[in-house]
Amino acid sequence: MVGGAVLVAATAQYTAGFGFSLLGVPLMALAIDTRDAVVIAVWLGLVTSAVQTVEGRSIVDRPVARRLVGGTLIGIPIGSTVFVAVPERTLTAILGVSVLIAVVLLARGVELATARRGPEWLAGIVSGALASSLSTNGPPLVAVLQARRYPIAVFRATINTVFAFANVVTLFAFVITDELRLEQSWWAAVCLPLVGIGLLIGSRARRLVDEVRARRLVLTLLGVAGCSAVVSAVAG
Repeated sequence: MVGGAVLVAATAQYTAGFGFSLLGVPLMALAIDTRDAVVIAVWLGLVTSAVQTVEGRSIVDRPVARRLVGGTLIGIPIGSTVFVAVPERTLTAILGVSVLIAVVLLARGVELATARRGPEWLAGIVSGALASSLSTNGPPLVAVLQARRYPIAVFRATINTVFAFANVVTLFAFVITDELRLEQSWWAAVCLPLVGIGLLIGSRARRLVDEVRARRLVLTLLGVAGCSAVVSAVAG
């Protein structure tokens, strides 16, 4: 089950540019503890993000990536505070509804003006807050980058640059809070070959996904994230 989850998540991540934790954590949690699944996803997500960061280093939008990373750093302590004050179920419901609203707006063609920088800082802050409270940092980044109407290659390179940085920070946080255990790292190491296979499958899938299909795929995954958050909140 864990291996299958990693394979599916790695394939989706390489094809769409995001989705490793979105798909991998719930599937792995069917077989192992959710906390262990989160740590394994961070380890392996760092690998998939690093690969795409290196591949896209020549086309990444560096100013946008810097603003998103800066916002993430601001948001991490905010998320830790909010998590203590607000019930997790409430936060999950708010996340789900917000993501679904974003999907509807993006599907209707909402765009952001190139000169506006505020939305990127806001998305980074929300992403950091979600990372330290619900371990779900992708949706705000996806939403703002999709609103920029980037080509899929630039989207992948930019968002994975931010993911790679966030994963490194998260791993350090796990070490500081004593949540990183040898068993989790061992699981991640064992699953590395499956990540490689997922990347190979994803590289073939990319050839079948043009810009229109890529945008639909990204919005579909974003919709899945919103729906799963709402269902999780309702189910408690």
